[in-house]
Amino acid sequence: MDAFLKIYDDYFDDLYRYVLFRVGNRWDADDLVSDIFRKALEYSCKHGGTIPEYDRAWLFAIAHNRIVDHYRRRKETAYGVDPEQGGYGHIRKMFQETSVQNECLEEALLQLGNKDREMVHLKYMVGFAYHEMSRMLDKTEGWLRTRMHRIRKRLAVDIDRCLEEG
Repeated sequence: MDAFLKIYDDYFDDLYRYVLFRVGNRWDADDLVSDIFRKALEYSCKHGGTIPEYDRAWLFAIAHNRIVDHYRRRKETAYGVDPEQGGYGHIRKMFQETSVQNECLEEALLQLGNKDREMVHLKYMVGFAYHEMSRMLDKTEGWLRTRMHRIRKRLAVDIDRCLEEG
């Protein structure tokens, strides 16, 4: 139980921000976060109170899967819409009252693919290290570093273009 309480205390805020950013409203985020920690507690109880050593990546992998399930179960999702895509449609609302630079960042983020957008979110908004992202996304650290470098270059080009267009 101590291991579970430690991950709850250490990661609650980061996990809540991650889920809230993906789903866009506090009601769903509250429900999902409580469900994620319930699943983590069930795992801990099943395994004698232990948690995997890569606890942060493990917890966020549970969150990712729960969010995908959440979008698959939503009745208002149109037929043929990829549940992986769910959760980023509200970005435009979040940035409406910001400066031109943030509008350009928003546009650049929205032009990224869903998996690239999630990687940016995990790295820069949640603060994951590459080894944690590697465990969560089942990719090598080298692949992630290369991919993030390419994503940053693309974002820089898109943001510069947007700022020039003014």
